[in-house]
Formats: sequence, structure tokens, C-alpha cells
Amino acid sequence: MTTDPEMTIRTATPGDRDSILELVRDAFTSADRDASEELDIVVSTWARGVVPELELVAVVGDVVVGHVMAGRGDIGGREAVAVAPLAVAPSHQGAGIGSALVSELLRRAEAAALPLIVLLGNPGYYGRFGFEPSGPLGIVYRPVGEGDPHFLVRRLAGYDPSYRGDFTYCWEARPG
Repeated sequence: MTTDPEMTIRTATPGDRDSILELVRDAFTSADRDASEELDIVVSTWARGVVPELELVAVVGDVVVGHVMAGRGDIGGREAVAVAPLAVAPSHQGAGIGSALVSELLRRAEAAALPLIVLLGNPGYYGRFGFEPSGPLGIVYRPVGEGDPHFLVRRLAGYDPSYRGDFTYCWEARPG
């Protein structure tokens, strides 16, 4: 797996949003599903809790070919950060762009002294970045059930084992 030498990763800007939505639509649409869930997550995270320095795009030339973002959430009443959809343009998948985006997001999260990051994803893919099942750490995402192997945690240097309880994404938080 080699990353395109012409590719750069940078912090996303509001001017990237239309390109990001197009990218997410393309990356998550298939013959048997549309990308509405992922699009809703991205738009809702922008509205309710994106961590600006943890929203990244991969760009080749002037085209956005990859995107990842982290949004604010809550674990047992304490603020936590969660990865929202990782998207890579179908024409650029398999070239290491997703890995480069996740690696840079983790590097920035570590530099920001965050204790951990959570996500809902494929353990086989995210395990290579140090993500592990959340259940043994006492963190639960109720919509998928206690102990679901797809709800993952990446402990960072500032990890604090007192982060325990139910996790809620920013777009799921109730107003008030």
C-alpha cells in the first residue's frame, strides 16, 4: 500500500464542505444502500460538535479525495472525542489515504493531550491503529449493545481509566 506522493493532508476548512459531502456520498453509496446516514452524521457533527483541528482532508491537486473528522461526545458525563465517518474517494481507495488520515488524526489527538478516542467501525481495519474493543474498558455504546466488538477505543498517552459508562455522540445529545 503506497500513498500518492502528490497527496497532502491538511485541516479541513468551511470551503471544503461541499467537496466533503460529495466525497462522503460517493464513498458510501453502493447498489444496495445510499449514504444518507453518513451524510447526516457529517452535517450533524458540523452543527453540534466538530473538533476543528481534528477534521482533516486528503487532497490530490485541488481535489478532496479523503476526509475524517472527530466530534465531541460524552462518556459517563465527561467530554470525549469520537471519529465520525472516514471516507476515501472510490478511485483512490487502497492507496493508503485512509490510513494516512487516521494516523494524522491520532497524532493530533495525542498532541492535544486527549485521553482517548472512540469510534464505531471494523475492528480488523482499526485494530492496526491501536483501537481495541470498548467493553473491557467499561465504555458502552447502547445503540449497538454492550460488548459489541465494533465499538472501539484508542487509548492515548493521557488515558484515564475513570472514563467509563455510556457513550453518546454529539449528534445524539438531547437539547437542554
